[in-house]
Amino acid sequence: MSSLKTVAGLGLVVVMSMAAVGACSSSPTATYSGDAGNGGTGAGSGTGQGAKACTQNGALNIVFAPMYSAFIPGDAGGVLFQIPAIVEGVTSTDLTWEVSDPASVSAIADPSTGGELFTITGAGTNGQVTVTANLAGACGTSTLNITGSTLAAWQTGQARYNDGVAISGFGGGNSTPPDGGYRFACTDCHAPKADAGRGFNDVAHTPEQTGGFSDQQLLDIIQHGTVPDGGYFDSTIIPYQAWQQLHQWGLTAEEQVGIVTYLRSLAPTAQNGTSNFGGHGGPPPDGGYHHHDGGFGHGSGTGAGTGAGTGTGAGTGTGSGT
Repeated sequence: MSSLKTVAGLGLVVVMSMAAVGACSSSPTATYSGDAGNGGTGAGSGTGQGAKACTQNGALNIVFAPMYSAFIPGDAGGVLFQIPAIVEGVTSTDLTWEVSDPASVSAIADPSTGGELFTITGAGTNGQVTVTANLAGACGTSTLNITGSTLAAWQTGQARYNDGVAISGFGGGNSTPPDGGYRFACTDCHAPKADAGRGFNDVAHTPEQTGGFSDQQLLDIIQHGTVPDGGYFDSTIIPYQAWQQLHQWGLTAEEQVGIVTYLRSLAPTAQNGTSNFGGHGGPPPDGGYHHHDGGFGHGSGTGAGTGAGTGTGAGTGTGSGT
């Protein structure tokens, strides 16, 4: 099992992927109506075409594995949590995806990444849902970890992220952060309208970059400038020592919960460079990447079958996808 994480820029840009090993779930069963029979009575037969049974466990590597998101039960005030996933080196339209709990996670194909986009609609089983990718019997799995939160926590995180406190009296890499860390707004550096002179306004930290990191890992990066074990740093953006010294942002206990919740709710979108899916997402296409918003219905595999009957009446056929 391998891992890859990326930290880049003045702010948070961290991504991790791990090879996923697991078993695919059983194939779906489809029922189809056969053609009408002629004379007498007869039984139709049918065949179905669906996802093949998993015969090669762990043959596909899902990025991210594991993956992390959040969920607000009850009235979420319109807050949406989504996370994309891809299979390393695979963009085939024959790739199918399944989730162990469709009531908690819905899915739809994501043409902008060549993978799948998952929308969190529940807390799963003990905060987890298994995601399975299948390609002609080769499969892989990832555990989607879902942290329960509240609308109040999200609002606290949103306020901290966008609090409008401008950077001032800041000595860059030579400065010593005050007790409790710096209190400047995240959007001073991470936003399309941030100060482009700092060179970090296109550095993103949406779930497309950070969905492979746990809540605590995100906090360590935000508050302490700590790259998780096995990570690498893009020093072409800023020297690591300078980044580590300045990337120590102050958060209260309530803001810690809130900022993670808020980051999980950012619409998945790509950035330039290698940080998308830990370097597995490829460069942005012409015209840039699609910006996701809104909700999606659950995608499921379908099969097509035919049945033929002889005799009086209509023949019916049933087929199981194989």
